Amino acid sequence: MKTVYLIGFRGTGFRDSRYRVEPALIWAGHVAMAFEGAEDSIFGFHPTPEAVAAAGGDEAVITLLKAGQTLDGALQADLAIFVRAAELAEQEGRTTVWQAAIHLPDEEFERIRQQALWWYNEQTIFAYAFPLNELMPDRDNCATFPRRLGLPLLDPIGQIKDYVRVLEEQGEPWKRRG
Repeated sequence: MKTVYLIGFRGTGFRDSRYRVEPALIWAGHVAMAFEGAEDSIFGFHPTPEAVAAAGGDEAVITLLKAGQTLDGALQADLAIFVRAAELAEQEGRTTVWQAAIHLPDEEFERIRQQALWWYNEQTIFAYAFPLNELMPDRDNCATFPRRLGLPLLDPIGQIKDYVRVLEEQGEPWKRRG
């Protein structure tokens, strides 16, 4: 058996001006995954830098996503976002980072790891959108994307606050390794 870690934190919110200098993922909250043996390689699904630039920056992206639009998204290396969330949590706690371990047979773990790495290396594009009131088969956010790999959904719609609540109940606080 090997382990995939689902990692997430609740964001600071979109209105608090103290965090305007932070990346949008800090505002919104984020979910990602890491694989046993390479826990500091954290892969999260979110809009590509090109999609963010084309939209006009982080604030424009948030406006578009809140309006129900989709953007190009891809798996990206997100360790720095989780390190920053953990730093902010030390100051006020809202962005505490949690992780839950998903234990898988070796063969399934390797299939999932290889697929995720291929999508990451190829920068495969999928539709990214904030969650609606139901799971949509043609779009994902960071919390629903792991389903594409056969990993469990910890929240049926992908609401960060609900997802992180489950991580908190079923998991443990995340600590950077290395």
